[in-house]
Amino acid sequence: MIARYLQPEGRGLYAMIVSLVSASVILGHFTIVNSQIAFWKDGALSRALIANGLLLGVGLGAVAALGAFAVSPLVFPNRPALILAVALSAVPAMAAIINLRGILTLQARVDLVNRSILISGLVNCVSLVLLAVLGHFTIFTVIIMWAVSAALPLPLYLRALRPNLGHATRELAVRQLGLAGRYYVGNIAQYLLLYSVADIMLLNTLVSASEAGLYSVAVVVTTIARVPAEAVVQVVLPQQAGGDMTESAAATARALRLSSLCSSGCALLLAAASPLLIPWVFGPSYEGSVPPLVVLAPGVAAYAVVRLTGQYLIRLDRPLSMSGITIGALAVNIALDLLLIPRMGAVGAALSSSIAYGLLAVIGVTWFLRARASSAK
Repeated sequence: MIARYLQPEGRGLYAMIVSLVSASVILGHFTIVNSQIAFWKDGALSRALIANGLLLGVGLGAVAALGAFAVSPLVFPNRPALILAVALSAVPAMAAIINLRGILTLQARVDLVNRSILISGLVNCVSLVLLAVLGHFTIFTVIIMWAVSAALPLPLYLRALRPNLGHATRELAVRQLGLAGRYYVGNIAQYLLLYSVADIMLLNTLVSASEAGLYSVAVVVTTIARVPAEAVVQVVLPQQAGGDMTESAAATARALRLSSLCSSGCALLLAAASPLLIPWVFGPSYEGSVPPLVVLAPGVAAYAVVRLTGQYLIRLDRPLSMSGITIGALAVNIALDLLLIPRMGAVGAALSSSIAYGLLAVIGVTWFLRARASSAK
């Protein structure tokens, strides 16, 4: 609906706003989830981790939102300032949601996590239908509804976890920030890769908002291929975080096989169906999204293994190595973007991302296999 009503140029502006806000959330989240995984084995810290997750998410999220608005003219020259400010106001809640969702996943309460995501999506979709029926479908109203629906899981998580702020401890927060800080830059790089933020921003700057809109549709459709991997990630996390390294490695290996098979099949089907699917769902003006989708699909399939291996490798306590690999992949992505986007547009962005995804997946799996063999010995 957003694509049809706003057309490629409006869809491009929407993608830029959502990308900038989402990047702010990742900045404010500060990879606290990684520290939660690392400290979860100590059961005495569980209440403090919940309280700290809420406070750190809201506080750091507010700082990140203010910083993003301040620098937005540099990365988003044609930004609608008021719309961007409204969207950024949801960042503190969204950062806290990520932290609390991590706790619920560690508690194996995947049903609650999935219900909250479903409710958020339904509210967003229903609100878009109402806006269309009432004739108020604009980029401003769409962004407001997106921000509201994105923040909806917070009260559900607060009710389920009942965080007591009295349990928050400065000492644990310092330890969490110290550990998370070592993953921080790498996590930002991983987000920029996963959601093609750098690609969309460079397309908007080097080509046009319309080209960014076409590419953003290709990215949105290929996220369907990530669904199996995300489901497996949720289920296997408690097994990866608990037990000894041998049990964690065995759970990771099983999950890798399942995730790779399902994601590859989804990516192949999407690529094959895209010439009919894209014009039918999004409209004839988005036929230009088909070539970048086909080029992006193999990379998305490869990326399915990255989060699974990453969750296991966190236990090796090699944050600098993990961050360095991700930053290197992002550097490859941006360098190829600068080379290919002026010549090939959205297809060039898709090709650069696919190459970077594949590189990251190969390195992650190789490292996991070596670590597993070493643990077995």
